[in-house]
Amino acid sequence: MMTIHLTLIKKNPLTLQVLLAQKLGLFQKHHVSVNLSTTEDFLFDGNNPFFCGTSDAMVGDTTFFFYMLKRGKDAVITSDLTRTIHLVAGRHPIQDLSHLKIGANRAGLLRLFLETDLKEMIPHASITWINNSYERLAALDKGEIEALVAIDPFVTDVLETGGKILWSLANSSHNWVMWAFDRTFYEQNQGAVHNFYQALEDTTNLFNQASPNQRIQWAKDCGYPEKLASRFATFTFEPYHPYAVEDFNLCQNWMYKNKEIDQFYDPHQCIVNPFKKPASC
Repeated sequence: MMTIHLTLIKKNPLTLQVLLAQKLGLFQKHHVSVNLSTTEDFLFDGNNPFFCGTSDAMVGDTTFFFYMLKRGKDAVITSDLTRTIHLVAGRHPIQDLSHLKIGANRAGLLRLFLETDLKEMIPHASITWINNSYERLAALDKGEIEALVAIDPFVTDVLETGGKILWSLANSSHNWVMWAFDRTFYEQNQGAVHNFYQALEDTTNLFNQASPNQRIQWAKDCGYPEKLASRFATFTFEPYHPYAVEDFNLCQNWMYKNKEIDQFYDPHQCIVNPFKKPASC
C-alpha cells in the first residue's frame, strides 16, 4: 500500500478533513496509507515541506502553486478546495468602504480580488502588506488597518471581538484555492491519489450530514481544544472538483501581468483529474 506523506497546519480547519479520515479508518477503507505530520500553528515558511519533498502535497491558494513552479518545484494541481478566505472588518468604524484600508499577505490573492470580485465594492483600496496573520490581527485591533484578508481561525477571532465579514471567496464564481501534488509522485502513484480523494469525499459527506454536536466531538477526537472544536459546529466542506482551467488562467495571467511569475504555464499540463479511476487501479 503506497504511503502519501503530508505536512499540514492543524489550526487550518481544512486539516480536520484529513485527520478525521484517518481517525475513522477511511484511508484504510480505500487502500491508501497517509503519514500525516501536523504543525500546531502557522509557520509562514513558504510551504517548505512540499518544496523540499518531505510532504507529497500541499494546500493553499493558487498563487502558492505558481510560486512553487517559479522556484523550480515540478507539481500538478489535483483539485479545488473548500474556500475559507474572507475579507473581514474589525471593530473600528469604516470611514469609507470605497477607500478601505486593508492588511494582506504580499504573496496572496487580494490584488486579484480587487480587480475582479471586489472591483466595484472597493475601487480605491489602500493596502498595507503584512505577511504574518498575527501581525495583521494586531494592526486591525489598533485601528492601523480597517480590514484584513484571512482564513479561519483568524476570521472567527475577529468576529468574536466585534468584527464582520465583508466578502467571502465562497461567494465568488471562482475558486482560487487548491490541492497540489509533486508531479513525479502523482504520475507514479495515481491510484493512491485517487483513493486518497475517495476517502476525503467520504469524510466530506459524513461530516456535512452530521449534527453540530457530532462535528464538535469529531474535532475533539482529532485533538482540537474546546475553543477551536466548537467552531466546527457550523462548518461545512465543499465538494471537490477538478481544478477549473478558467481560474488557472485568470490567476496566472494576473500574476504574469504583475511580474509575480516570468512565464506562462500550460493548464492542460499542470491540472490533472484524480477523480477518474486510473486503468491500473
